[in-house]
Amino acid sequence: MISHRFNNIKKTGLTASVHEDDARKIMVVNSFSFLTALLCTFCGISLSVISGDWLIFYTAMGFVCGFLSILWLNEKRRFAIAKFGLQFVFCSVMLYYGCVFGESTQVHFLGLFLIGVPLLICSRKENALRCLCLTLPLLTLFLLETNYYYQVFTPMDMDRNTTYMFRWLIMTVVVILNFMVITFHQHNINSLLKRLHRRNDSLRKRNEMVQRQEDALKEANRRLENYNEMLEREVEQRTRQLMDNNLVQEKMLTDLNTSLRRLKAKEDELNEYVASLETVKAELLHARDEAERANAAKSSFLRELSHEIRNPLNAIIGISYLMLNDRHTHGELPPGVVNYIENISTSGHNLLEIINNVLELARIEAGKTDNICQEPFVLRDWIYNIAGIYQHAAKVKNVSIHVQVDHKLPAQLLGDRVHLTQVVNNLLTNAIKFTPAGKKVTLSCFRQGAEAWCIRVTDEGEGIPGEKQALIFKPFEQADHTIHQRFGGTGLGLAISKRFTELLGGRISVWSEPGAGTAFTVTLPLLQVNKTLSRAAATVMPANTEKAPVQTGKKILLMEDSTVNQMVMQEFFSYMGLPLLIAGNGEEGLEMARKHLPDMIILDMHMPKLDGRDVIRAIRQDTLLQHVPVIVISADAFTEQREQVLREGVHEYLIKPVQFDELRMVIDKYLHSSMLNESLEAVTC
Repeated sequence: MISHRFNNIKKTGLTASVHEDDARKIMVVNSFSFLTALLCTFCGISLSVISGDWLIFYTAMGFVCGFLSILWLNEKRRFAIAKFGLQFVFCSVMLYYGCVFGESTQVHFLGLFLIGVPLLICSRKENALRCLCLTLPLLTLFLLETNYYYQVFTPMDMDRNTTYMFRWLIMTVVVILNFMVITFHQHNINSLLKRLHRRNDSLRKRNEMVQRQEDALKEANRRLENYNEMLEREVEQRTRQLMDNNLVQEKMLTDLNTSLRRLKAKEDELNEYVASLETVKAELLHARDEAERANAAKSSFLRELSHEIRNPLNAIIGISYLMLNDRHTHGELPPGVVNYIENISTSGHNLLEIINNVLELARIEAGKTDNICQEPFVLRDWIYNIAGIYQHAAKVKNVSIHVQVDHKLPAQLLGDRVHLTQVVNNLLTNAIKFTPAGKKVTLSCFRQGAEAWCIRVTDEGEGIPGEKQALIFKPFEQADHTIHQRFGGTGLGLAISKRFTELLGGRISVWSEPGAGTAFTVTLPLLQVNKTLSRAAATVMPANTEKAPVQTGKKILLMEDSTVNQMVMQEFFSYMGLPLLIAGNGEEGLEMARKHLPDMIILDMHMPKLDGRDVIRAIRQDTLLQHVPVIVISADAFTEQREQVLREGVHEYLIKPVQFDELRMVIDKYLHSSMLNESLEAVTC
């Protein structure tokens, strides 16, 4: 520990840019300064104790400060000043103690030490500094001798014993300092010897290398001479052979022709290989194009298949919804019939979930990404509406759905409601599927810190083993092979939910224990709604859509070519107490719109004579109709189709089979907004 600290003191002021020889001299200056400060401290205490005069100790402390200031100068990179300062402090010590204690203490012997110090600490480049440092001890000795002769300063009165002790103590210090000088000189000599040995070794190795190179050159020259002699003999021999026999030359020509033919054959082989590579490349490009066409055909097939399935599925879910919510037959249907209808509705929603997940997987495989649409929405209305949609499915299995919303969450949040709804739909469907009869499913929303909020769906099912929890978020993966046999499903819902959650900047996690149930938690960034957006959302959407009053006296026009869908929509609007105008194609719908000027237009995208896009463009160009809200209910479920239609001026885009609770909310939203505008205009007038 002490050695380590002393080494740090020795290296005070050294940097990588200091030359090795200069660094060694700086370390000598640092060592002298520190060790002499220690000796001076010891001598000051000892002399003060012996003499009883503590002024000697205080003077010694002043010299100690002088020696330590040398370290400070080296720390500041003032190396030359530090060397001169060391010699100056030594001379000051010798002059002071020589004058104070007199010649009997033999202080002037310190001059012998000081004459050797400049030779140790000054380099060859510092000749002027070395001469100056050598002059200082000589001048100090001269001043001491002058003082001894003329008695300019009277020495301290001391008895014989004190003088004897002072003399031996000071001589001991002088001997130690001279020993230090000799030691450092010896260390320098040893360093020089080591450097000389290293240089000699280097020179010896270089000489050996040069000698080896010379030997190699001699050997090469010898081999070259032998080779030249061999060439000469060979030339003579071949010359004789050429002169004696022309057949050798003919043979060489034959060999050359053979080599040329072989090279030509190799060239032909290379050309054939290049041609085969070009053929393979063309085949690969053709295969890539075929794969892209097959992928496009698959997407087109899925799009058409989805469209064809959603129309009859719309009738199935719509009719079952109307039968379950018909005020005229409410309470009159036998429980068995109600159970049948609820099973039909649940099966229809399960089929819808499979179709949605398969379409989403097709989009992922095609490399398409979704655009995030952040918009304000009322949290409680949104979460209770989703839970209400799945009440029938839960009721069929005798499972209850409990909804919990943390009061710490804001009333309105900013987020992509479409993607969030699909995530919660998938989690709720799985929870109801795996929860036994008589148990419950909990859908909760809560705040997590200041910058995040969570949606958690908890079931009381069998649970998922720990080693299987990492697999369930992969497409077509389930916890084990018996799940599909017992519960059905495609294994796509969780993979798509994970993708949507990450797309929204969040993460999804799972907790589960076998026999204790499962909880899926979706953690999302908490985006607050500013006041402007909050007022706009409150104006557009009623606080509670389920309890919003039915707007009577409003005219709604439906453009739909399917008679079944017309019947379902007719019954739904009749249930709401709203009159419905029905057109079987786009051309007839435009005529009825211009004639009756409806308050809302609902249309399908695929209609005879005039399709949905042409109808929308005509409405937006008509000054009488361009202010009317247009709601599209289509079986086209791809995001690209929805975004394209919304850009053309549609207010809402609902996908078949339509969720009537969502349709009710949309109708109330725009009719309520229309009533509010009319009342504001009346007040203004």
